[in-house]
Amino acid sequence: MMKNTVSANHTFSAKLMTVTIVGFFLTIVNAQLVVGDKQSPKSREMLFRKRVKRATECTEDFISSEKANDALLAAIYPADQLDACLNNSVLKTNLTELGYIAFSTDQLLILKRKLGEIYTNGLAEEQIQQLGFIITAYGPEEISKWNITTVETLALVIKNSPNLNTTNTIIKNYLRGSGSLNAAALDVIGGTALCTLSEEQLRTISPSELKKAKPLDISTCTQAKKDIIFGIAKEAFQDQAGDINAYYKLIKPYVGGAQASDLRHLATGNINMDFQTFSGLNPVEVKKLTAQNLRDLLGINLKSLKKNENHELVRLWVNSHSATDVMSLGIGLQGGISAAGLGNFSFDEPSGNGSASANSYSLLLSICLAVMGTTLQYL
Repeated sequence: MMKNTVSANHTFSAKLMTVTIVGFFLTIVNAQLVVGDKQSPKSREMLFRKRVKRATECTEDFISSEKANDALLAAIYPADQLDACLNNSVLKTNLTELGYIAFSTDQLLILKRKLGEIYTNGLAEEQIQQLGFIITAYGPEEISKWNITTVETLALVIKNSPNLNTTNTIIKNYLRGSGSLNAAALDVIGGTALCTLSEEQLRTISPSELKKAKPLDISTCTQAKKDIIFGIAKEAFQDQAGDINAYYKLIKPYVGGAQASDLRHLATGNINMDFQTFSGLNPVEVKKLTAQNLRDLLGINLKSLKKNENHELVRLWVNSHSATDVMSLGIGLQGGISAAGLGNFSFDEPSGNGSASANSYSLLLSICLAVMGTTLQYL
C-alpha cells in the first residue's frame, strides 16, 4: 500500500514538473512574440477577430485576484479562455499584475478589449501607468489620445513601447500635455528617441537641463539636429571652457555638431580625439581644418587616419587639401590636390616585388606634370 502511495506521489510530482516547465516555455515564447511582432496593432486586431470568437463559457477555473500575478496564466489560458475566465472587475483591480505577464498578442488584445469595456471614456493616466506589456496592443493613433503629463508615466510607457515609431508618438503626446524636455525626461527618452523629434522641439531644451541630464548618444540625429543640440551643450558647459580637457569630456557626446572654430579651440588642449568621435564630426567643418589642426586635434591618435584612409570623411579631407598638406601629416596618408592644380593624385608604395621601377616612373611623371603646370602659368 505504501509503495503505491509513493509511486502515485512520484507520478503527481512528475506531472506537476512537466506542466510547470511547459508553462514556463510557453510564457517565454509569448514574450518573444510580443516583443518581435512587427505587425501594426490594427492589423493584429483584425486577424485576432477572425481567429478568436468570444467564448461562451469558462472551462478552466475563473481567474481570481490571488491568481492574477501567476506568470503561468499565459500558458494555462488561451485567448478564448482568458476572455471567458477573467472578469472585468478582476482585471480592473489587478491591472498592474496582469500587465506584466508575457501574454501572447491575442491574449493582450483580449485584455485591451476588456479595458475598453471598463473605461468607456478612455484610459486615465493612472491606468496608463499600469498597462505594462498591454501597451503593445495599442497603435500610435490610440496612444496619441492618451493623457501623459508626468515623467513617471512617460518612463513607464516608453519602457514598454514596442518600437521607435510608437515611442515618438508617446513623447509628442507628453510634450503636448505641457510636459517639458527637462533632465528627467531626457534621461527617460535617451538620444536615439530624442533624434526623432522635430528641430523646433529640440530647441526647447534648456542648457541647464541638458547639463543635469545623462550623456545622450545623438549619432542617429540629422546634421541639423546635431548642430542644435551642440549649441545647447556648448552653452551648458561654457563654465568649464577654461579647462579644455574637462570641457571636452562633457561636450564629447555632442561634438558631432561642432563648427570648425570649436574644433580648433579643442585642438589647443591636446585632447587626443579618438577616430570614432572624429568620424562623427560634421564633414563640412572638417574640410576647413588644416593639417596642423588635425595633428593637434587627434594627437596620439593621428595615425588612425592612415588606418582608416578609405573612410568617407578621411577621403573628403584628403581630396580637399593639397598633396603637400596631406604628406605633411607624416603618417603615410596619400593623395590630395597637386601643386599645379591638375587634380588629385596618389603614389603607391613600393611592394618589393619588382614594381619599384614602375613606381619611380609614376613619381617622375607626376613631378613633370606639376613642373609643366607651374611653367605654363608664367608663359
